[in-house]
Amino acid sequence: MQRINRYPSPLTPLVNDGTGDISHGDYDVAIDNLEAGTYVFAADVQNSGTQTGINVMLFDSGWNPLFSSAKIGHVQTTFTLKKPDRVRIRPNQPGVTISNVIVERADTYALTSGGGVSRLSSPRTRQHTDLKAGGRP
Repeated sequence: MQRINRYPSPLTPLVNDGTGDISHGDYDVAIDNLEAGTYVFAADVQNSGTQTGINVMLFDSGWNPLFSSAKIGHVQTTFTLKKPDRVRIRPNQPGVTISNVIVERADTYALTSGGGVSRLSSPRTRQHTDLKAGGRP
């Protein structure tokens, strides 16, 4: 399976600069048309403000919370959609920047996040073959 980041613009940070109206989603990014399944959300969260509390939140299309975190630094979680849906990512307070966002199906994310070495590059045990001169058994 191929890994696909569903976040629409992974190189553009999501910033709450405090000038918009959070009740109208001025800082949210919505990912539409996610199929049912389990997903991984991972991102780096910075807070340059003086407020404490929840820095990042994820919601479904009905504004039901899927995840929230007050952590600063790298955050990661999984969430499950029971039906095709939309996911909103919100920097929840002024001064919060969310960058390096990944929203990816958990089954493809798990393929490369284990940190293991594939069998193709692992050392193999030697197999002995009795060959006679000329390379024939």
